Amino acid sequence: MKVQGRDCTLTLLKDNEYYPLPYSEETVRQASKGYALPGCIGIRNREKIVETGKSITGCVVTRLEYNNILALFLLLFYSNEKFDILVDRVCEKLIYKNVNVKEFQLRGENKNSLYLRLDVKENNDSFVTGWDINTPSLSWEPCRTFYFDGHSVIADLKKLPLVYRFELIGKFTEKAKYQITLYFPLSENHYPNQNRIEKLSITLDLKNGVSLDLYDLKPLDDMADINCADTVLCFQKFEVCGIVVFNIRNREQNTTVVL
Repeated sequence: MKVQGRDCTLTLLKDNEYYPLPYSEETVRQASKGYALPGCIGIRNREKIVETGKSITGCVVTRLEYNNILALFLLLFYSNEKFDILVDRVCEKLIYKNVNVKEFQLRGENKNSLYLRLDVKENNDSFVTGWDINTPSLSWEPCRTFYFDGHSVIADLKKLPLVYRFELIGKFTEKAKYQITLYFPLSENHYPNQNRIEKLSITLDLKNGVSLDLYDLKPLDDMADINCADTVLCFQKFEVCGIVVFNIRNREQNTTVVL
């Protein structure tokens, strides 16, 4: 991504391995921590904020590509393990050390790129530092980008006519929680219904054998519609009560990541 005519870079570092990412968006920053002192009654005095420290917060948004998809899903699998984020913003170069994934969102829109958003959180040993002379400046190298095909979603062995968009959200608290939202045009023969789905399969890339399987989906609410100028879109939310399985099955490898 170019900012003011220069390239910004975004790199993840885990277990001494560097993973340059397409710079789509990032908001990783240090937010102030503290408490508020109320203004005195009867005196025109504004509320004062007492700052006690800084905390690392924000998110990273990147496209899913052949070179990064496995590393990104392994970050979700090892959500308790720490990693570093190296950011070159042209005007500053910072390293956010020892952060974890707080939650994520995987989203895809029909015939568009798949995107993964990682929300990060700090730990007791997290800190921010600048780049030193030994920090490598790694540029992202273009490779095969994964696109979402809305006609490749299967629910209980039944191919759905069209899923216009999907959003899979995962939150890593004391217990991992997953929720998926399906968007689709309203039609007489279209899914979904109010029944549980035993298995929902989403093909992320047919050529490289990349897919996502979700088990035991429970509807959270009724279908809702969004009135548009030329069509009517509906969406329905499901809680994923079972496991989330990420697969890469092609000639080069056979990998399964279970969340």
